[in-house]
Amino acid sequence: MVKKTVLIVDDCKIVRKLGSHILAKMGLNIILASNGLEALEKIKLESPDLVLLDIIMPKMNGYSVCRQIKSEPTIMNIPVIFCSSKNEEVDVYWAMKQGANGYISKPVKKYELMAIMARFNIIANVKNKYSYSDQFLYKQGCVRILSPEIESNSNSYKFCTT
Repeated sequence: MVKKTVLIVDDCKIVRKLGSHILAKMGLNIILASNGLEALEKIKLESPDLVLLDIIMPKMNGYSVCRQIKSEPTIMNIPVIFCSSKNEEVDVYWAMKQGANGYISKPVKKYELMAIMARFNIIANVKNKYSYSDQFLYKQGCVRILSPEIESNSNSYKFCTT
């Protein structure tokens, strides 16, 4: 079985390291980028299965990165999940308008990452892989999965595993 690959894009070294540690324990390959330009280079070279993307970064912000990903036919199907400390509805709305597939707020919790990875088929069989307490947290976790087809005040909905 081929390991799935996740690109973590964040200008904060601690966030990259923490996310990388959590996702590596899920059996995933991790690629790291510290800014938007570096992220686009790594996406084109390594074609990750999912991108976790910060918004506020040097050189190129996350919104611009997402727009570029979603406008290029060869990479437009890679799920982009914003992971940001900006957590107002307008931030989520703007992420959706750029083509994002999901949005989680910092500080990120392990069960949120598990829910995202399961939702986008990056990990499977969560039940056998994690302890009972992790399963409980995973089942309680709700993550915003963005969808332009859903009409609501915020144009987003919560993805719950229960």
